[in-house]
Amino acid sequence: MSSVSRLFQQFDAVYFDLDGVLYRGLAAVSGAAETVSELVRGGCAVAYVTNNASRTPGEVAAHLDELGIPAEASEVVTSSQVAVQILCEHAPAGSRVFVVGGAGVEQALLDAGFIASRDPRDCVAVVQGFGPLVSWQDLAQASYLIQGGAIWIATNLDSTFPTQIGIAPGNGSFVAAVRNAVGREPDGVGGKPDRSMMDRAMAVVPAKAPLLVGDRYDTDVAAGISVGIPTMLVLSGVSAPADVWASKIRADYLGESVRDLITEYVGPQERSDGYSCGEAKAVYKVAESVVHATGGTRLERLRAADSLKWSLVEQVGVDSFAEGRISLDLGE
Repeated sequence: MSSVSRLFQQFDAVYFDLDGVLYRGLAAVSGAAETVSELVRGGCAVAYVTNNASRTPGEVAAHLDELGIPAEASEVVTSSQVAVQILCEHAPAGSRVFVVGGAGVEQALLDAGFIASRDPRDCVAVVQGFGPLVSWQDLAQASYLIQGGAIWIATNLDSTFPTQIGIAPGNGSFVAAVRNAVGREPDGVGGKPDRSMMDRAMAVVPAKAPLLVGDRYDTDVAAGISVGIPTMLVLSGVSAPADVWASKIRADYLGESVRDLITEYVGPQERSDGYSCGEAKAVYKVAESVVHATGGTRLERLRAADSLKWSLVEQVGVDSFAEGRISLDLGE
């Protein structure tokens, strides 16, 4: 986590999550097009690894191109593709499968030789993914099929979904509704943090020194850890500083957005009384059970505080932070 001229220069490939990382809804995150274009010009390979199952890889690539972000359909890995890959272990090609979700789910099933159906009759399996038009009727029909013995594969379990307006329910919330109705867990889950998602991404864009960039600990950072690659958490999507503080797992790098990949990366440094980062300093006040971060930018304060947090974990345990027994004063 030391300082380098530009962070991406340490890596030969970057695997990007999409929602909340490169775009929110239909709009690009500020600096996303500039960042990815700079990586490509610098010889760094890119891939796009999304838990959003609503669109096909071609539709995702077209959207990225519209935003000025260079992308090919072959560089896009969706949770629908991985969910259907898992379904192949449970049902033979040619089986009729009930589709819950957008066109991405349907196309992935067709590509694998399944019969994708919006009609539940004669379906032996359910693949449940996100789609803006998913209805109560879809969830009810899926529940009836699963109660009758159908195989149930979920594309992902993200509980929330970042949009231009705010945070909305994600596929995990819809899966939870079906789980409540049927009283059991899905037979398989395709998206991050399951390592099968990252295995597919690393097969699509092989690399010796890859980095995974995402906006969630429970999916993105956990997925990177599952395959042993470095991770960067950005604060342009779902996660906020409070989530950094409460997380029981650690991202290797922290950024306000993907733009921090192409600007000078100032890493934290250990001091006798805590950690510093740029003009910021973080110290632990034992009597107050609080880490105070002062000076510098918000990001510098957060990087210093996060490093101090993890240096204290061996002494006080990670639950002290997750449960708020040691709080963070970020000086905001």
